[in-house]
Amino acid sequence: MTNAPDADAPKTIVLTDEERDSGVMGDKKLYDAIEAFFTDGLVVVENAVDVAIIDKLNRRMLQDTDKLLRGKGRFTSSSHLNTNAGTKGAAAGGNLSQVPPLEKEWLFPEVYANKHGARIVSNVLGPRPEVHFIRSNTLLATDERQHVHADIRFEHPEHPFAVAFNTCLIDVGPENGTTELWLGTQNTNLTCHREVGEPFISDKSLEERRAVRPPIYPRLKKGSIVLRDLRLWHAGMPNPTNETRIMLAIVYYASWYKNGVVTPVPESLRPTIEALEEHSQIKIATQWVPDEGYNYLSIKFSNNFSSTLTPWVWEAIQHVKTVKGY
Repeated sequence: MTNAPDADAPKTIVLTDEERDSGVMGDKKLYDAIEAFFTDGLVVVENAVDVAIIDKLNRRMLQDTDKLLRGKGRFTSSSHLNTNAGTKGAAAGGNLSQVPPLEKEWLFPEVYANKHGARIVSNVLGPRPEVHFIRSNTLLATDERQHVHADIRFEHPEHPFAVAFNTCLIDVGPENGTTELWLGTQNTNLTCHREVGEPFISDKSLEERRAVRPPIYPRLKKGSIVLRDLRLWHAGMPNPTNETRIMLAIVYYASWYKNGVVTPVPESLRPTIEALEEHSQIKIATQWVPDEGYNYLSIKFSNNFSSTLTPWVWEAIQHVKTVKGY
């Protein structure tokens, strides 16, 4: 699964240290990044975050991963163990969706309001894109893989409206569970899915696409950011190592799309969040809650990537599931 030098691979924009720290990449690099995003549905920006920050955040999040794994011996709805490949909970490993530490000390602007990523997203989606999803993809030791899927399961615009923004906290490759990517599939629609209301891609569609452009398994350096069209086909892969692989997962939406999901954040963090928004001209959709009793690890998982302007979509999906007994 390792890419040969001439094999298909995502476009990688490599920043100099000066570009990384100033928050301004060269014009040609921005041009290439946006072109790659529209062509492949994905672009990688390498050296986007100082590895000293990445290492610090990774150590902190691994402590939380351990807390979640030891929490009463089971996974809760807040931690959300992705079981679409038949994993069997903590013993089997899998993709754990945990919330990163939403505390002032850990809300690094370089991570949560990265100027390079925000600039690309703003040029793709329009001004002041909105963050409505802040979690991580934490890959535990597992011999399971996910089914190929898109992160949407409803009728949607057939042009970019949301960008999944991943930050690599360790080096990633085929040996420790790099994500399987089907580049160029972002312009497909629900006709490629197995079922209405489900994210999984049909076997027929997979084989047809494989003949045109098979999936890839890229190597990604820690400190890289990956911008992926939310519609792109992908799948989590096995991680046969004992090293937990964490990638932050933040989803930006176009402001006109009107996703309705908000992240509960304690009132004391309001100045910090506002500073992040100003730093990169973005909006972070929050629900301000009291500090007392707040625990970011208890925030419930939501994969509602729909628009509040088309509520009939979710009503229709729920009706189908009720009829079919899902």
